[in-house]
Amino acid sequence: MANKRYALTKELLSEAIAKRDADAECQFAIDNPRGLNIRVRSGEVAYYVQARTRVRGQKSTVVKRRLGGVGDFTFAQVKKIATEAIFAIKNGRDPDAVIETRLMGGDEKSVAVAVDRAEALKGELWTFETLINQYARRTKSSKDSARNEAAKLRLAPSSITELEIRLRDRPENAELKKRFVKELRLEDLEEVRDRIDASGSGPSAGAKYVNLAKRVLRWGLKQKRRFTGLEPTATWWEALSHEYEMEDRSKRYLTPAQIGMLIALLEAVRPLGGNNNDAVLGALQVSWMIPQRSSALVNMLALDSDRWVPDPAPERAGWRVYTWKPDEVKNKREIKLSIPPIAIEILERVARYSKQQLGAVSTWAFPQDRNKYLVRALAAKQRNNNSVPAHLDKAITPSSLNHALDALAGRKPGWPDLLTVVGLPNRIGPHDERRSVTSFFENFGEGAYASALLDHRVSGADKMSREVAAITQSVYSAADRVVFKAEGMLIWMEAVLPAYEAAKKDPRLAKAVEMRKAALANGVAGGEDERASQGAFRAGACLGLGAGGESSLATRSCAPS
Repeated sequence: MANKRYALTKELLSEAIAKRDADAECQFAIDNPRGLNIRVRSGEVAYYVQARTRVRGQKSTVVKRRLGGVGDFTFAQVKKIATEAIFAIKNGRDPDAVIETRLMGGDEKSVAVAVDRAEALKGELWTFETLINQYARRTKSSKDSARNEAAKLRLAPSSITELEIRLRDRPENAELKKRFVKELRLEDLEEVRDRIDASGSGPSAGAKYVNLAKRVLRWGLKQKRRFTGLEPTATWWEALSHEYEMEDRSKRYLTPAQIGMLIALLEAVRPLGGNNNDAVLGALQVSWMIPQRSSALVNMLALDSDRWVPDPAPERAGWRVYTWKPDEVKNKREIKLSIPPIAIEILERVARYSKQQLGAVSTWAFPQDRNKYLVRALAAKQRNNNSVPAHLDKAITPSSLNHALDALAGRKPGWPDLLTVVGLPNRIGPHDERRSVTSFFENFGEGAYASALLDHRVSGADKMSREVAAITQSVYSAADRVVFKAEGMLIWMEAVLPAYEAAKKDPRLAKAVEMRKAALANGVAGGEDERASQGAFRAGACLGLGAGGESSLATRSCAPS
């Protein structure tokens, strides 16, 4: 009977059962599909498949698998499972994954995913999370590393942070990142994108997830195919898309009066809500005086870092110069900026608050405090240096600044639109303050100051209009433009500080505070945690800006709202 092939019919099953009842052992080879057999052995009548692998470069072997008893399937079911299992064997794939998935009621997609998962597990391939980490932490070539005496990351810290926050650590991506890259499908990433879009994280959050995921998967195919199992013939992620269109932001800037009102509003209402990190308020308070991109701002190191040195100019006593390294900024070149005392005072306040909350000293100027309880426990073991464990010590993210500004615009639960109440545009982002600097100086023909403060390359026109940009500057090179930047900062502060003082007396500000208080009263039951948090913020939430335009810039404390 082994050389004869049979049609799969009820009569054949009856014959096989009769052989079993007679304690016979035999095998019936089924004609369609070839490779399916009915075996009668040890009192059992069962379906089996067998086929020979046909993978180029590999030794051909015969693989056999049991499907199940003849009573477990309809003819259509067993033919489908057998066909898929035989195909898997011939192509060197895992027939067990096919059989197990089908027996559990899985469809064709489930079967394909199960086979990919089994092969990824066997080959120890990368998960999606591992792929993201490998992409983010990749270094430059060994030649470059040798020249720089240390391996340098290809991506700036801000880009790595964006990958981690926008892609890897998105809550909606938590399950997907644990899966193997090889088993991912288009609809998996689409589902995550849709959940992000529905999460209230902002109109661009889903689009950023899409763009970053595609970038990482492209790299995985081109550079790490043997670790990902991705195939050049199946670039399914290229079909992943989004409908977000970035609006024209070129006209989004604030006047000095609006900058002053924004800071006054932040100081007045931020202490009213609970569970807020003072580092976020501090970063927003100094953002107009440290007009760097938000990623460079929030990733500044603490004041005890060697990045900070006193400004050597006698007329700028109390000012300190901070240095950003090339891999920390978009332009990939070292940036120096002299920062005024009023901004230094805010940084000192944030540091005191952070140490109190964390029970340890952070290396960051604007540290997170979400891990404060765990950090306190670990810090007890590290009293010798009083530092936060590196894997827990993190700076706030650029998105935290956007979230705070979105809250003022009423785009967060419990927040009315306070920006409109005080006469500000409803949509404000941290980058708008950089545009504000440009607009301010260009309005009276001194665009070179804006170029210097924003660290844009000086144009020919700027060089002609402000020869001081090329003055040799003490211990700093002319290219740093530290003196010129400080001169521009004084002019900018002279415009903003009076506006800030006036804004604090504006009746619209008082109205905004009352609206926020009313929203909290309606939405918060008032617990001890919130009252304690309010007290902590009221103790040090004011900016302490001085009035007047003198270069000494006297400071003072401001009473809590």
